[in-house]
Amino acid sequence: MFDNILNGFSSILAVGPILGIIAGVVIGIVFGAIPGISCIMAIAIILPMTFYVDPIIGITMLLAVYKAGIYGGSISAILINTPGAAASFLTALDGHALTKAGKAGKALDMSLFASVTGEMLATLVLILVAAPISLISLQAGPIEKVFLLLFAFTVIGSMAGESIPRGLLSCCLGMLFAMVGMSTITGASRFTFGYTELMGGFTFTPMLIGILVMPEVFNVIRRRKVPHHQMQITHSANPADNRISFKEFRGVFGTILKSSGIGTFVGALPGLGSSTAAFIAYGEARRTAKKPEEYGKGSVEGIAAAESANNAVCGSSMIPMLTLSIPGDDVAALLMGAFLIHGLTPGPMIFFEHTETIYAIFAGFLLTDLFLLGIARAGFKFFVKMASLRRYYIFPCVTVFAFTGAYTAGQNMNDILVLIAFTVMGYGMKLVGLNPAVFIIGFILTPFLEQNLDQAMAIVGTDYHLFFASPFSWVFIALSVFFVFSSMRVRRKSSRTPAPDQEKTA
Repeated sequence: MFDNILNGFSSILAVGPILGIIAGVVIGIVFGAIPGISCIMAIAIILPMTFYVDPIIGITMLLAVYKAGIYGGSISAILINTPGAAASFLTALDGHALTKAGKAGKALDMSLFASVTGEMLATLVLILVAAPISLISLQAGPIEKVFLLLFAFTVIGSMAGESIPRGLLSCCLGMLFAMVGMSTITGASRFTFGYTELMGGFTFTPMLIGILVMPEVFNVIRRRKVPHHQMQITHSANPADNRISFKEFRGVFGTILKSSGIGTFVGALPGLGSSTAAFIAYGEARRTAKKPEEYGKGSVEGIAAAESANNAVCGSSMIPMLTLSIPGDDVAALLMGAFLIHGLTPGPMIFFEHTETIYAIFAGFLLTDLFLLGIARAGFKFFVKMASLRRYYIFPCVTVFAFTGAYTAGQNMNDILVLIAFTVMGYGMKLVGLNPAVFIIGFILTPFLEQNLDQAMAIVGTDYHLFFASPFSWVFIALSVFFVFSSMRVRRKSSRTPAPDQEKTA
């Protein structure tokens, strides 16, 4: 493994990958800091640009956008109390309180240092455990993989959104659209309705942009009368209030380590995501804090707990994706699609078939943290100005990038029609409460389920009881039932209990 890591660094330390990482970090911070644009939208827009470069450059650039985008959400949360994602809600509680006290620089510094620390620790865990887990998962046969994928569908569907039925319906819709076209197993055409253009199925990139990106443009048009918030960094007369000292960082380092561990563990479980990690870590840090009454009122320790946990998910969410072909969250599902486009099939064999590429990507993961620290620290004022651009400048550019990316994916005008059709569908899904990200996960995972199910049926023949002969089958069935009931219980509990300090900050 050590030799592979060294080879990975030798591959990543070249002009192309370094420039890709720098570009990804800058794009991620800017897009993450703009209210209304999430990192998943940024990745979807940038994805077509990576088609014409080496996978090491393209994938590391997308991962840099991912990491920097998660951190960038804390900028708008701290400065204008507008979290770009649910994971940044807790950062906004303490960060904006510091901003109103003239200590925005201290809040931004703490967010950056905690984010980079959490990401780096999770990346080290990814490098150390991914390959050993892949060796274990190689022992699973088609039958075990069928139940594993059914477990993944259940978990992701039940954890997405406020309604379990709607989450599962979103997943099933993705599965349905994945079946359009010619079957790779039997060669039969399915759901083409006589249109030969549909024999190859739907092109992934225009569908992805239509489902995830363009509906947000329509949402901005709907909210065009909402006043624009101007970001600005307020400074205290005392220089110590505008930065984090080494003593202050050392004081919260234990909290950062604990929260990073929580985020790493939660991220490695499919379907939970960064929001869950942030809330668990924040609650645990508050429970064990010496001054819990300061949480929600401008606690740097609260910022450290939330940011280190939600950023640790970035690295650990790659563990189930690379080892079991199960995305850890919606962004990991999008990255899984990027891997497939670049000819890298996530799963245990990827460590043997593309060893050099994978460890180069791991090395790029670590380098991204260092570039994020340097670029973000040096360019706070620049990123704040970029994020303060008015919406009518930003979203026309987003629309142009969306249509250009949809066309360049296959250089086919039919892909523009696919983009328009899925834009309408994605907007409709948002109106009725369906989850577009879960739709994408269902679309990506269905071919793997279909392939393994066909192999499993060939093994068992007419002896269907053999599906349940393996203890792994019962384990995954039990886990699926457990996740559904536990998520229902958590939702009932959260509907009765208000978020911490929510009433005070209202």
